[in-house]
Amino acid sequence: MSASEETPDVVVDRATGPDGAAGTIVLLNSLGTTTALWDEVVAPLAESFDVVRFDQRGHGTAAAAPATALLDDLVDDLFAVLDRHGAAGAHLAGISIGGMIALRAASRAPDRVRSLTAMCCAAVLDRRSWIDRAATVRQHGLDPIVPAVLERWFARDFRGLRPEVVRAHEDMVRSTPPEGYAMGCDVLADADVRSDLAAIDAPTLVIGGAEDPATPPREQRAIARAIAHARLEILPSVGHLAPAAVPETVAKLVLDNAVRSV
Repeated sequence: MSASEETPDVVVDRATGPDGAAGTIVLLNSLGTTTALWDEVVAPLAESFDVVRFDQRGHGTAAAAPATALLDDLVDDLFAVLDRHGAAGAHLAGISIGGMIALRAASRAPDRVRSLTAMCCAAVLDRRSWIDRAATVRQHGLDPIVPAVLERWFARDFRGLRPEVVRAHEDMVRSTPPEGYAMGCDVLADADVRSDLAAIDAPTLVIGGAEDPATPPREQRAIARAIAHARLEILPSVGHLAPAAVPETVAKLVLDNAVRSV
């Protein structure tokens, strides 16, 4: 079953797995998305695990959360969610900024991260581009950036074959308050997890999209090389938003990585 529960800053959606569930999987969103990103991923995971997802600050149900943050503040939000649910640890699966949150969390608190799946993310991003994007959104709103965002999120063939998915995610990004989106840009401008990677000892899977122009496969290869025993999967014909494009594949990969560590 599913229930929404309050934390101090966010509303948490929890899909309860079977009696004696193997643990908790936490799904961490990308910039400009809500928990609906994971709608088709949750059910396969909830056959074996409790599944928790929540909106990042400035997005969806957390739109009224504090409007400034650093990456470590978003990691603190994650730990607060775990504490609220009495979870000493969890399996983390994050995409884009969510992947960076998961990587930093695994470095900061290795005892709390049972396994880690980081998808479609980089260890560090181009600071200038994110500063410029934040300024555009603060001045003009989201309209000027939406077409380019969708081109990064979905590969060209997918956009032609599944326009309804693209439209749904266009609505999602347009629903994001401009200041919430700009705050996420601020976080990404400063975020750098390169020094965290060598400290990560959780079973780690790094996933990339072969047609992701935002964080190309070279970024995932660099992350996987820096983490001891990390595994790498590059998904063909997939852009930046892998959970929306190939949810069944993403669910299977996340589940397999979690099961390996149980």
